[in-house]
Amino acid sequence: MIHKTHRQHEGELRVQARRQTPAQLTSMIAGVIRDEMSRQHVDYYQRLRYFPIGVTDASGRPWATVLCNPETTALTSELLRIAATVNPDDPFVRVVCSPGARPFAGVAIDFTSRSRIKLAGSVDAATLDGRTLTLTLRTNEHMGNCPKYITVRELRPTERSPHTTALGSRLPPLAREIVQQASTIFIATRHVDSDPRESDMGFNHRGGPPGFLRYFEDDQGSHLVLPDYSGNRYQSLGNVETDPVIGVAVPDFRSGALLQVTGRARNLYDDAAERLMPGATLVTLISIDEAVVTSGALDLELVGLEQLSPYNPKARVLASEVPGDPQPVAMTATLVDIVPESRLISTFTFALPAPVELVPGGHAIFDFSKLVRREYRHMNDLDPRSLNDDHVRTFTVSRLSRDRRRISITVKKAGVVSSYLHALSAPSIEVELLGVGGTFTCFEPGRAVPPMLWVAGGVGITPFLAMYRALRESGQPLPEIELVYACRGDDVALIRELTDVRVRIFDSTSDAEVPGLREVHRRRLGAADFDGHALLDRATVFVCGPEGFMADVRTWLDQLDPSRLRFESFLF
Repeated sequence: MIHKTHRQHEGELRVQARRQTPAQLTSMIAGVIRDEMSRQHVDYYQRLRYFPIGVTDASGRPWATVLCNPETTALTSELLRIAATVNPDDPFVRVVCSPGARPFAGVAIDFTSRSRIKLAGSVDAATLDGRTLTLTLRTNEHMGNCPKYITVRELRPTERSPHTTALGSRLPPLAREIVQQASTIFIATRHVDSDPRESDMGFNHRGGPPGFLRYFEDDQGSHLVLPDYSGNRYQSLGNVETDPVIGVAVPDFRSGALLQVTGRARNLYDDAAERLMPGATLVTLISIDEAVVTSGALDLELVGLEQLSPYNPKARVLASEVPGDPQPVAMTATLVDIVPESRLISTFTFALPAPVELVPGGHAIFDFSKLVRREYRHMNDLDPRSLNDDHVRTFTVSRLSRDRRRISITVKKAGVVSSYLHALSAPSIEVELLGVGGTFTCFEPGRAVPPMLWVAGGVGITPFLAMYRALRESGQPLPEIELVYACRGDDVALIRELTDVRVRIFDSTSDAEVPGLREVHRRRLGAADFDGHALLDRATVFVCGPEGFMADVRTWLDQLDPSRLRFESFLF
């Protein structure tokens, strides 16, 4: 066995310093890595139905795969034998069976219990007999990892017929769909050290909400973008700092397909990360050199529904994907007024040092990170999402002053930042306004405002308030408008000024009297409420509210001409 010190190398220390990882966490890492397999490790490895693993080819390029339904045997406390039915065209299989000694790394992961153990070492032997691959792995690293970002899923054995397609460096629509649906990926990296005993591979699970891994193309080629989430110890990203090669395996457990990529990676921090993926402070940019996709690659069948990790933050999109191309403004906004609208909703008005260009229904992006205290925590089961909270928030602007130097946001008390705002006893803060933008508006250059059906859920009424106020201030007659408002309790107070708009209210939680001429339904909004609606034949339909609400409405209106359907997007 090659004994290692398990010291942190230059790249890992560099990333940890940039991310301000507490020193005690850095110093403890070597102490939790075992050179030999314990009995518990052996038992864990033997019961798994899948074994993600990676090796490097003769050119040093990592390839990652998922071995399905393996037979795993511990020959000694350092030797592990794995036999599995594989696809002979899998790049990993071709590489691991080629002549020459090579390092390996893998992650034994149990999706049902959100547990995992990383392991690494070297490949002593690899043989392929028909479709049976047998590996003898000499291990010298075993380390348990935390459960954050692991999707719970149950998988059972099945038999599939693999078919592999070489893609070159650009991903076709099928491969992009695999990327877009993934909540689990695996990445393989390597570190070549001045001391050969310390050279090794790294292999990690990365998880998040579907869509957390992004893809784009430009003049330089095709790329994947992987955001960093809080709690990583940065072995893989540290490897990228010193040796920018990477392999990625993206499984689709629903269809059994597998996308495999090898390429070059670069870590982008702070402003560079923000320019590529707004809101991110560290991303890994992966430039694809070669990719293959295999249908029927995974001899596993998904049973039941997947359960996403409660630690997953909201998926971020690339700057090129943000709707409306937000205009950076970089100015300090001063809170000058607070008006309570209901028990949980208030309107906050900010004065700006310069006017902003903003369409009615547009949004503003604020950075509250200097106002809301944040400290490093590895886990926080009471508030899992807080670990990745950058305290940057996008709010719809509910009112814009005529001189465009005051903007108002109408906010419901629901999270850290909104609770902070609602706790203010007086307008006494300054906050950074990062940008404004948005295309969710009824005002389009050169076009008359059409008849409209507004469909709002809860505080999703705010862009409609902005549009209504702009229409009234224009002095022109209002177009034909109907508002369908799904709300709770005193949320209805938000529409008190819409006295000349037909409103249908759906509220199953309150028996309170609703002032004005309103059609009130004491139940939830449903698909039948749009059946035969006269406005649907000629109106443009605008929809804004929580994601689940908008998904339901999209389903209910799937027969409508898409050109007359507008949904607000909150993916920024």
